[in-house]
Amino acid sequence: MPITHPSVRHSASSRPWRHDRLRRAAVAGLAIALCATAALAQSGPAPVAERLDKPVRIIVAYGAGSASDSIARLVGEGLSRRSGKPVIVENKAGADGNIAAEAAVRAPTDSHTLLVSGSSTHAANATVYKKLAYDPEADFTPLATMASTPFALLVNPKRVQAATFKDFLAWARSENALSFASANVGGRITGELFKQRAGLKAVNVTYRNSSQAMTDLIGGQFDYYLCDMVTALPQIQGGTVRALAISSPERVSSLPDVPTLAESGFADFDVSSWIAIWSANASTPQPTSRLLSRWVGEILDSPEGRRFLVGKGLVPARVEASHLLELQRRDTRLWGKIIIDAGMQQP
Repeated sequence: MPITHPSVRHSASSRPWRHDRLRRAAVAGLAIALCATAALAQSGPAPVAERLDKPVRIIVAYGAGSASDSIARLVGEGLSRRSGKPVIVENKAGADGNIAAEAAVRAPTDSHTLLVSGSSTHAANATVYKKLAYDPEADFTPLATMASTPFALLVNPKRVQAATFKDFLAWARSENALSFASANVGGRITGELFKQRAGLKAVNVTYRNSSQAMTDLIGGQFDYYLCDMVTALPQIQGGTVRALAISSPERVSSLPDVPTLAESGFADFDVSSWIAIWSANASTPQPTSRLLSRWVGEILDSPEGRRFLVGKGLVPARVEASHLLELQRRDTRLWGKIIIDAGMQQP
């Protein structure tokens, strides 16, 4: 008679117990799957993959070292870490940002092309220029407003002796042939509005970039300069130039002792340029734009991002894409009137 091992003899009686265990596991697994399905149904479709299918190209509307360039490179580094793809930053300055905007619209589709520009290309230029080779809304998807930069009213203390804004205003109103500098559309608009409201007789001297204008201010070539904070702050802190007022409605943290124009007798004076980022619709589909918008917001809202902005003299902004669209529509309307009144339209 064959000998049967005790464990084999009991295997038949143990099968029901094993089957029961398998059934319980199957039921538990089904319950987990149902719960997961319900959660997905409540939260909407699954998120886009956290990696991009193509490299990213960022076209900057201003030169190397500008505020736009600095932020673009900060964002570029963050996007590269998150996407696992290379990010190339290119500067295409000129024509108040139009060259960069046109390049973004016409960019090849072998990369996701983004534009870092601001209130010139997506607000002022619609009135300054009779015809644009791009549509600020139809050709771009807003990703985020990255920062705003108020303008500082600067003088060379060797040329203009005024120690306060009140002193400057009294002196300026007594002069019949003043000159002021601007290096971008925002600075020109600020200067024209200030001239109009202060009742000054002044002509504008236009420069291709802020650094050139700052060099000539230090050299005593004109009377005052409405300068962006990124260019102005190092010179103010070094004592080379004097800041008398700020164009934003609130004082800036980097210059807490410098009053605003609004508190200096020009109620509701509020002009600031803003720096923003868009994706070019031709090269970047909407799901990818939404992912990039979220990543840009994370980079700028981080403690490191905010320290970077404040350290540059910039004011952190609301990063939501919807806010950017509202902002460009608002300033297209408000700045348009100032541009027309000042005769800033191109022939």
